[in-house]
Order: sequence, then structure tokens, then C-alpha cells
Amino acid sequence: MPQMSPDGDRINLATQKGANAYIRLLQKDGMPPFSSKLLVYINHYIHKPQNNIEEVRRQLQVDAGESILQSLYSTLRCIFIHASNDLLQEVVTDTELRIIFNHFVSLMKCAISRKNKGIVIDEAGVHEAMLVMSNVLNLNPSHDTIQEFLKSLADTAKSAANVSPQDSGVGYCLCHTMIECFYYSITKHGTKKISIEKRFMMMHKTGMLEQVLRHIHLPWTQTTNSEMREKMRFNFITLASSTFSLSNMFKAGSPSRDALVDILEGRIKPCPENEHMMEILQALKKFIDMGLTSGNPDSDGYIPKHHFCCRKCKKGDPTRKLLVCANCKEYQYCSRECQVADWKDHKEQCKIISSALGSKREKFHAIATKFTTEHKNSIYEAMTKCYDGNDLVLDLDFSNDSSPELPPAFRNPPEFEIFPADIFWNREKEKAPDHWFFKDMGGGEPYYTDEKIKNMKKVLDSRNGERNFTLFIFMKLSDTPYIVTMHIPKMTMEDEYLLNGKSKSCQQDREYIRQKSDQILSEKFKDLSVSEKENVFKMCTEMVRKDIWDKMFS
Repeated sequence: MPQMSPDGDRINLATQKGANAYIRLLQKDGMPPFSSKLLVYINHYIHKPQNNIEEVRRQLQVDAGESILQSLYSTLRCIFIHASNDLLQEVVTDTELRIIFNHFVSLMKCAISRKNKGIVIDEAGVHEAMLVMSNVLNLNPSHDTIQEFLKSLADTAKSAANVSPQDSGVGYCLCHTMIECFYYSITKHGTKKISIEKRFMMMHKTGMLEQVLRHIHLPWTQTTNSEMREKMRFNFITLASSTFSLSNMFKAGSPSRDALVDILEGRIKPCPENEHMMEILQALKKFIDMGLTSGNPDSDGYIPKHHFCCRKCKKGDPTRKLLVCANCKEYQYCSRECQVADWKDHKEQCKIISSALGSKREKFHAIATKFTTEHKNSIYEAMTKCYDGNDLVLDLDFSNDSSPELPPAFRNPPEFEIFPADIFWNREKEKAPDHWFFKDMGGGEPYYTDEKIKNMKKVLDSRNGERNFTLFIFMKLSDTPYIVTMHIPKMTMEDEYLLNGKSKSCQQDREYIRQKSDQILSEKFKDLSVSEKENVFKMCTEMVRKDIWDKMFS
């Protein structure tokens, strides 16, 4: 890309030598090369008089069809791409960076301030400026500089809420600029000093997240549509996996939550190019609702456990709510008396569970409880296929693994796996399935020596042959695995077997019930209809489950 230097010589900016030489020539007078030279020249074309829009448009075009403004930004971008990093770090001080960022904000303000006259700044010029901004972000500006720029850009976007589609793609460029900044702040700079979750919080606090959502309706061009679509999907899927920031960013009444709700309730309609985002935003809202509450959804300290029973007396009633242990959020009781009576046995186990879950366990339990409640039927159906009276693992993967596709647990319907828990200590590791929990849990050590797995084994060893079996829920959130345990009465699964006949071990019981019911029907209920006979069969099933059959018909 040959360019004329200030001395009139032609320099090839597409090489490091040429780009470095151009910067040195701009520095001859000791002034900053960008803010005192190129940006001043660019501003000359941005702020032209607006008496005759069409005439100014014609003046800005060069013979090749590329606007002068676009050509100037192309020059600036070429320098940032090809100049040596050491030289750029030397000449682009923090002050210079702030001036460059302020220039981009000024460009956006100028582009959206003429909605009654049209715009002089054409789409190609703004798009080229946006690409320059991406290269500037690669210089890793300070946290304060980035935050200041994001807030200014978000405020500018907020003032652009009424930009109309015919404004030559200004809406697209604004949205594109915000997404590009959003993307580079996370993937390029976010891992250097500040965690991804804190970067998301910065996007929220500066207003950037809200504006990205509120401008989802503005039209996009086809220039870089495919690339930006993937970046946008990646950002919001990563956001959904940022579990513990969601409660702050999307709490009731927050601007980000209001914007999200406006989209999902139809007050903001995505443009055709952004319709693909709806499934992700719906999944995001669903996960927010799962993770915002604490481990106790009800304020009185009780939680509904339709398939659970009292830890002490083993009584279970689907119509009642059970009292939950305030410390481990794991064991449930039908009354305060049962909870006190069980404390001696539960005390050690309570410490183990609390240690395994850590300080964020309430979030885990809220997510696990809501997920299992909402998808109860499909989970139980999957459990009956591998249940043999022993403990099970429910695998939920909420992480995105840098993919633009929804994580398995976010999909509709959600995807999950259930497998026997004893695979961790009774089976050979080489035969373990190729899943994330075997790769991440052990951190390079044999998976059965991992502390979380050891705690799982302690939970089972302390049960002493209870009538419950344990469901370990593995949740992968933000690329980190967590375990939540739930104890379920074995008779719950036995009911599934007896009524559905999905286990070989229960087929004999089913046949036994059928024979007994046939015997009773033939002797005492000869005149019943088919539907009435089926009701009797169900009654017999319940009698066998409660161990009262033989007492009545021995």
C-alpha cells in the first residue's frame, strides 16, 4: 500500500520497514504522530460545512470510488498493523491513546447527528475507522482508558436510539463498533490483568452491555456479517457462562435486564441479520432466572422437593415442603424435631458437603434445583435406563468451550448425560468415556484421587445402607466443574420401574403383580371393564411397593 510521505516520497506501508519509516517521518517535529498529524487531517473531512450535502458527498469521492476519509483510515490502520510493536508502544502513549479513542467517539457523534439531512460520513469510512479501533485495542491500553472509552461510546450509542435504517448503515456501524470493542476487551486484553467476569461487569457498568442489546434492531450490512455474527454469539454465550456475575448484571431493575426483557417481550425486534441471537438471549434469560435466586427459593426457609423424603423419618409427601439444612443446603426434614434428632449423625456429613461445595454452593443448588425441577420428566426417563439400584451422576455442561454454539445444557431441549457414579472408583480409567469431567476433574491426577471425587465417596460411605440413592450433579460453569449432591428415595425409581417395566430386574416383579392381579380379578372382579382392570393393576402395584400385598393375600 504505497503512500506519499510528508516529504513527498512514496513509502510502502504494507511492510514493517515502510510503516516504521512513516511513523519516524511524522515524528520529525517531536509532536505525537497521530493526534497532531493524521487525526487532524481526518477531522478536516469529518467536519465539513453541511450547506449542500450532495455536493460535499461528491467532493469526498476519489476516482477509484474510495472516499478520502476511508483512504485516510486505511493508512492509519496499515500503520498499526505493520509497524513494529516496540515502536508503537513508544509513540502511542496513554495520552495519545485517549485522544485516538476520543476521535472515534467524536466520529460516531458526528455520524448520527444529521438524521434530518443525511450523512457525509459514509458507511465505508466509518467501517474502516472501526477496524482501526480494533487494532488500537491490541496495544493493550490501560483499564481506565478502556473504561472511559466504553462509557463515552455507550453514551453516544444511547443518544443514537432513533437512528433510522436509511442512514447508510450508521446503526450497523455503531452496533459493530460496540461488539468489536466488547470482543477484543474480553479475548485480547481481558486475560492479562482482569478476569473475564470482571470484564463483563465493566461492560455492564459502563452501559455498553445495555447498548449492545438495545441496538440489536438496527440493520447490518453484508460486509463482515458472517464474522461479526460469530463474535456476537460467542460474547453472549460466554456471558451466560459467567455464572456469578449474572446476578449483579441482570438483577431486577438493571438497565441490562430491562433491555433483555424488552427484546424477549417483543418491544425491540432484532433485524433479520440478528434474529439468530434470539435463542441465545432466551437461554440467557432462562439461566439468569435459574441462578439469581439463592439455594432457598422460598423466603420461609422451605423448599419443595417433590421426590425427596425426610432425612430422619424417611417419610415423603409430594404435597408438603421440606425444611432444608441451612449450612449444607443438602438434607431435608419434615419438621424441626427430625432435623434436631438427626444432627448427631448429620454433623460430619454436613462439613464434608459444605467443604465440597464452597462459598458459592447456594448458587449451585439454585441452578441444580431449578434445572432438575423444570426437566424432571426427561431426567427421570434417562435415569431409569441406567439405574440398577446404585448411585448416578447427572452431567450438565453450561460452558461454551470457545464455541459460537449454545452449550449442551442451554439447548432446547437441553442435552445432558446420566451414568453410574461408581465409574470413578470401580472401573478402569482407560474405559472412561471421553467427557469433560474426566479431563477437568482430576487436573492431571487419576480422577478417583481428586478431592471432589473423594468427597463423593465419603458421602456414599456415610449413608450406611439408607433407603436413598445419591444423584451427583456435575455442573461445568465457566469452564470449572462443580458437584451438587441430591439424595432421592429408592422407591421413587422403583415406582418408575414397576409402572414402566424398563428394568430386567423389575420384570419379574411386574409379572408377579400381573399374575396376582389376574388371580384376584378372575375370582372377585369378573365383571370389570378393561379400564377398571387397569386401575386394579395400578392398585396392586402400589400394594406391592408398600409391602402389604403378602399380608393381605398370603
